[in-house]
Amino acid sequence: MVTISHKKSTTEEDKSVAYSVMVWLVAPGEQAHQPEAMQRTTTGRSQAPGAASGVNEPPAFTRMVYGVYESLDEAKKALSEISNKLRENEPLEITSGAEHANRIFLIPAHRVHYIVCNEVERPMDRRS
Repeated sequence: MVTISHKKSTTEEDKSVAYSVMVWLVAPGEQAHQPEAMQRTTTGRSQAPGAASGVNEPPAFTRMVYGVYESLDEAKKALSEISNKLRENEPLEITSGAEHANRIFLIPAHRVHYIVCNEVERPMDRRS
């Protein structure tokens, strides 16, 4: 069961916020050939296979944004969906945004360490 407690202070009432749901993954440990791959990604990235994406080179992701929501209710709904999938041992499907080429990741349930929901202030939410 996922529980969110939320309390707004007086100063927070005046600003717009969004809610980010982030999936933290179980640390995979060092992967086979990771030192060589790290060398490719730092010194020869432009010639590395898949260099444009970087998703096929270590280190493995430790966390991924599941989504950003306009309201706490929407974030709670996403948490409920995640909870149901994990309870059924189904993989989580995470789609990256256009800035990351709209990639789709399937994360096995056993790789999920925990989920965090947090208020975030986006540049478009700041009032001048």
